[in-house]
Amino acid sequence: MPRQARFALLAAESKRDSCDDVAVDPIYRPGVVPEPPELCHGQVLLRRWSYDDLPCIEEVSRDPVIPTGTTVPNPFSEEAGRAFVERQWGRFASGEGLVLAMAEAATGTATGMICLLHRQQPGVVGVGYFTVASCRRRSSARTSLSLLSRWALSLPGIVRLEALIQPENEGSIRVVESVGFHREGLLRRYLDLGTTRDDVFLYSLIQEDVDGFDPETRNIANLA
Repeated sequence: MPRQARFALLAAESKRDSCDDVAVDPIYRPGVVPEPPELCHGQVLLRRWSYDDLPCIEEVSRDPVIPTGTTVPNPFSEEAGRAFVERQWGRFASGEGLVLAMAEAATGTATGMICLLHRQQPGVVGVGYFTVASCRRRSSARTSLSLLSRWALSLPGIVRLEALIQPENEGSIRVVESVGFHREGLLRRYLDLGTTRDDVFLYSLIQEDVDGFDPETRNIANLA
């Protein structure tokens, strides 16, 4: 479904950015998630956000879905875009988690966001992402999620990753399943959308899933 095809939710707090959308107080665990070196594979680079990424933020601000219930600025302004970047820096500084820009490896141009934020249970982080409309259907979400999830599970303080996805979000379901996440169940009326509530699927990834993962057995067609 185009309207949500590349928007995965992260349960961490309410109206904080494009990849966390559930009203839960933020959790702070400084030092558990270090700032990684730049992570790169093929055409995808994961790196720290910068003020040079304002064109990416401006584009996603025009998306019909992503700014809803988030702090992706809408309408966009340079001041609002800079504040958005600073919020992402602040999440790492406070120990809330890590928010990285997806970028083209060849040019460094930002094409989306991917993040890890702590959950209530120690050792568990939620993962979420988006890609801008002009850069979809390039497998960037799949590559980014694979890179960041494998790196996160290599950390001594992280044992489990979770993703929350609305049942109609078929694009993101394909993405998480293609890198080894397992669907654990349906959380009914879990997602607060302001005027209504929505169900979400709960997906998880642990090291044993990665060790036994065979991508050839997964249907990875039509990925972000």
